[in-house]
Amino acid sequence: MRYWVLTILFLILVCTLPVLADDNSLWTDNAANIYQDRPDYQDGDIITVVIEEEADAIQSANTSTSQNSSVDAEAGLGIFSFLKAFGFAYSDSGSADGETSRSGTLRADITTQIEELMPNGNIRIVGYKNIKINGEEQEIKLSGVIRPEDISLDNTISSKKIADANIEYEGEGTVAEKQPPGFFKQILNFIF
Repeated sequence: MRYWVLTILFLILVCTLPVLADDNSLWTDNAANIYQDRPDYQDGDIITVVIEEEADAIQSANTSTSQNSSVDAEAGLGIFSFLKAFGFAYSDSGSADGETSRSGTLRADITTQIEELMPNGNIRIVGYKNIKINGEEQEIKLSGVIRPEDISLDNTISSKKIADANIEYEGEGTVAEKQPPGFFKQILNFIF
């Protein structure tokens, strides 16, 4: 009898164990299914691009020159006896160093449209976005080629996965007008 009671308790414990187990699983509803078909994209479909670009460039140049010349002449002989001995020496040196550096960061989201479905399966996208805040107008233009398999399930793609990417960011307004150098500075830069 005791054997049967222990067996029944063991079976009840085994049957209720999955109910008591924590629901943290390796597989979630949000996980990508490798067997799930990707949507068939059409011209005009919308894809959101997450722009995360950072660019750093440094250019430097170093130049060093030197030149030495010397001439020595002895006194003239014969009909040139009126010439006295003389010497001449010349040296010149110069050096120049220069460096320019530029860095920029652009972070934004832009919704693009499919412009072309290419024969190899890649997709050409194009998007424009205008933002106007307090008289400042900013425009973002983006175009490039993406692979369908790089598009995430939430229909976004990173700008780092765009081939032939062309990303333009321009602004107009009071702040943008104050950025270029003044008229006299431009003239001095042109002359010098």
